[in-house]
Amino acid sequence: MEDLDFLSDYYLFLKEKKEEGKKVIGFISHDNIPEELIDAAGFIPLRMIFAGNDELMDASHDFLPPSTCSFAQSCIGAFSIKPSDYKFLDLVDYFIVSNHCVSDICASEIIAKYYDIPQLSFYVSYTKTDNSLKYFYLELIDLKENLEKIKGFEILNQDLMNSIVKYNNFKKKLLDLSNLSIPGSKKLELLQKAILFGPEYLPKLEKILQSQESTQAKNNSKPILLTGCSIFINDYLNDLIEESGGNIVFFDTWVGFNYYSQIFDDNVLNSSNEPINLLVERFKNNIHGDHSVPNFLETKISHIEEFSKNYKSRTGKKLGVINHIIKFCDHMSIMSSHLKNRLQEKGIQVLNLERDYSRANRGQLSTRIEAFLEMM
Repeated sequence: MEDLDFLSDYYLFLKEKKEEGKKVIGFISHDNIPEELIDAAGFIPLRMIFAGNDELMDASHDFLPPSTCSFAQSCIGAFSIKPSDYKFLDLVDYFIVSNHCVSDICASEIIAKYYDIPQLSFYVSYTKTDNSLKYFYLELIDLKENLEKIKGFEILNQDLMNSIVKYNNFKKKLLDLSNLSIPGSKKLELLQKAILFGPEYLPKLEKILQSQESTQAKNNSKPILLTGCSIFINDYLNDLIEESGGNIVFFDTWVGFNYYSQIFDDNVLNSSNEPINLLVERFKNNIHGDHSVPNFLETKISHIEEFSKNYKSRTGKKLGVINHIIKFCDHMSIMSSHLKNRLQEKGIQVLNLERDYSRANRGQLSTRIEAFLEMM
């Protein structure tokens, strides 16, 4: 499990931004929140990517039953146990309520209500029809107007375009990071920190990338593609995989591919005068988001199959897939059997790993992972 000392640095980072007059806008992670719009308003987007232990889950049980998504519980728990490692959450000025899932809505509303944080709304269609694109556009306009009210003056098109270009370059660098042959634990740690700090982390990321180019993962480790639910800050799952002899070479999750794959071509950026329309276009093209109805599952299967073939062709190694399912995450668990069956029909071995963040399950999870890796 990673060292959480950097969260103290993050607190100082946010505190400095607040002293400059910036607002901090918190929200539960998902891949359609327009952080560029928040940045263009001069504010700081703070994604809730903290989960991985009993303490955070247990701290939420005054608000949600234990039969709720463990990640949603942990988001509430992080606010409940402040200051602890999460004292920076005291600096949150607004919280966005969105509809990635029912647990997202419930947890966001609880955080806003019981921790006295004014809320903003941003709701997203799960389809990609003409009407849903128009709806997404209207939601962007509504969020923009609400941010302008907080800011006190208009968000200029040029400011929004500058933010889009800045985040685009940032995601390109994360794509470079994903292609490095470094241990999955190091790769994940850098992805998490980068997503938390945002483009301000870019200079440090570039230095780290240069120094890590020669750092290779162990040759005898079994290569793993992680799909399903993300591994968030303070989780021990990656440790278990590496201790068992595996190494995650590709994070097909929100903290990973789903985030940095949303990149605009330079031609598109240079030819557009309407930055809001760029955000709509990105939403339309976000086919890897796990709410892209009705074709998400088929797209995921094709994507994993293609990556697996390319990886074997490049390295000569067969790739295994761990489908990570957070307990009570319905939209991941409901498709897990079909995903596993389809991939295994294509010769790709899959472990459906459903769990919560309880430390008591560590031994059982370790046994299952070791057995899967031996089978590979």
